[in-house]
Amino acid sequence: MEQECMIKLEDFFDFDSKEPINRLAYTEEDMKYKIKIIEKMKALGMQITLDKAGNICGTISVGNHPQKTIAIGSHTDSVYNGGQYDGPVGVVVGLQVAENLIKSKKCTGIIKVPIYACEESSRFGNACLGSKYLKGTITSEDFSSIVDQNALKKGQTITLQEAIDFANSYLKEHVDGIQEVDKIFDSVDYSLEAHIEQYDILKKAYKKNKQDTIGIINSIGSAVRIKYDVEGQANHTGSTPMKKRKNAVDATAFIGKKVRKLGKRYEKQGLGRASQVEINTPGHNGSFNQIPNQANGLIDFRLLGENTPENVLEDFENIRQQVEAKTKTKITSTVVSQGTPVITSHFLNQKLNQICNPKGIQSIEMPSYPGQDTGYVPATEKTMVFIPSTGGSHNPDEHTKKKFIKPATTLFTQLSKELLVERFKDAQRVPNIPTSTHTPSHIPPYVTRRHDTGENVLG
Repeated sequence: MEQECMIKLEDFFDFDSKEPINRLAYTEEDMKYKIKIIEKMKALGMQITLDKAGNICGTISVGNHPQKTIAIGSHTDSVYNGGQYDGPVGVVVGLQVAENLIKSKKCTGIIKVPIYACEESSRFGNACLGSKYLKGTITSEDFSSIVDQNALKKGQTITLQEAIDFANSYLKEHVDGIQEVDKIFDSVDYSLEAHIEQYDILKKAYKKNKQDTIGIINSIGSAVRIKYDVEGQANHTGSTPMKKRKNAVDATAFIGKKVRKLGKRYEKQGLGRASQVEINTPGHNGSFNQIPNQANGLIDFRLLGENTPENVLEDFENIRQQVEAKTKTKITSTVVSQGTPVITSHFLNQKLNQICNPKGIQSIEMPSYPGQDTGYVPATEKTMVFIPSTGGSHNPDEHTKKKFIKPATTLFTQLSKELLVERFKDAQRVPNIPTSTHTPSHIPPYVTRRHDTGENVLG
């Protein structure tokens, strides 16, 4: 007799709502949502750990002699006025897979469902802080030098360390049995993440073929962010000939045009994209007859595949020199952050593609232009999948359907069973990790439908 599922999507998502989500990292709102997830982890028999960066993880072992470790999770924090699916979908899918593996009794291994802290950059101007901490890209010593950017604009100083202290104290006050550790894990054998798609390729594929659809990510983007300052010469528009002007805003316009052209070239070559996100003219106040002598801007390059920060910085340096010569201004630039794209596991992606066919799921290989926690998680093999979504991302219209999420759970469950097969009959059991005591439960098969192999749309 089939057991009722403990992990239900309706417990975490209101599929009829488009209310904006303001679940900023380390805030009370984020902690309350995390507690809902922790309660489900504990109900599954998982051990709960909390680390110095605020990462949370539920862990349980299944089978007789667990050797391999698999982590299936994502984040819960949101941007300002964001949507409800970006992040939490991956955590809930991880919980569903864990429940399926506990019930199946067909594999042996250690299952982890991590909630990575502060994936969004909205609060601290730096993304994926929890997963970067696991990788060692940032350390606990850095926490006091990273500050809340929005608090700073209000004349307040809140460090990352202070935010983590608040969040971890809140959790320990409201949840019993949390074990504090330095890191929720140093490394895992396999890291999987499900995420909503942040463009509209999968939606179009589903609409065309009316078939369960999933995106298999072959490359995870990384950002190179540059701040530049332009120094021109103030003067009167009526008295200064065009060719003698040193207009700081003209320089930003030329930079923006060239950056856009560079981004289009990257996109065509499968290397990434770029955008001009902000321009400021200090002290100008929009006067009609003043030539602005100062301007500054921010540029966000998103790298993919084999592209490197060094290539991008060289391209931007050429742009800087060209615009400086053309506008007779002085342009200085600062690299705010830089990272290298991650190529996901060909082995895992191949296995996912092989699973799709008998499950009646069409798969499309594609990159993730936005950076993701999976890019930083220390794992021997890693991959992620995209779930169809509508309404874009990072806004209240962001929406996905229950039927779009189900294939991700199906794929990761089957993949995990194949990765965690029982091979180590003579090995010692890993100590101090809760072991599943659930009784077996039948998992209903999916109806096999026509398989559309899909086109490598963006890969």
